[in-house]
Amino acid sequence: MGNDLEMLKDEELMLQFQDGDEASFRTLVDRYKQRIYAFAYRFLNRSSEAEDIAQEVFVKIYFSRDTYRPAAKFSTWVYVITRNTCLQASKKLGTKVSLNEKRSETGLEMLETMTDNTSESPSEKILSDEKSSKIAEAIDRLPESQKMAIILKRYDQMSYEEMAEVMSCSVQSVKSLLFRGRTALKEYLKEYFFEMRV
Repeated sequence: MGNDLEMLKDEELMLQFQDGDEASFRTLVDRYKQRIYAFAYRFLNRSSEAEDIAQEVFVKIYFSRDTYRPAAKFSTWVYVITRNTCLQASKKLGTKVSLNEKRSETGLEMLETMTDNTSESPSEKILSDEKSSKIAEAIDRLPESQKMAIILKRYDQMSYEEMAEVMSCSVQSVKSLLFRGRTALKEYLKEYFFEMRV
């Protein structure tokens, strides 16, 4: 039965879950838990809160299952819930987390997608980790809407249309947020990468 569920689309699994099939829900959790955790981790820059948010998102999905309509893409619906949960958590946390907070190994690994990890040299690994850390710090300095746009595009590889749906804004607004976010990132990082080249 498990293998049969793996063959189904997200939307089909969600419809089966609406009909009371708990195994379909567990399959969706397995498919999305890493993505939701990674998104929350990048947005909040904290591993402990990211774990809490991932759990909270699935609790919300569980109890909101009757509100899901198959006309909506399941992944978009999940990201809307994740986005709202992250924004609520961000407000509760109030002040920004210290950028010097030690990252967990899994957290660092998730942030490595912007660097090439094929090197085996310990010195290159240190530089790679440092680069990822600097990029994560720079993203964390962005305003929430720009940060969200950068994460959805860069890490979750969403289309402009999907991003607009998740962020409840127009495609043009998404493009503008990305442009401003990328411009700010270049500004934040130019000194660091200039030093690296010296």
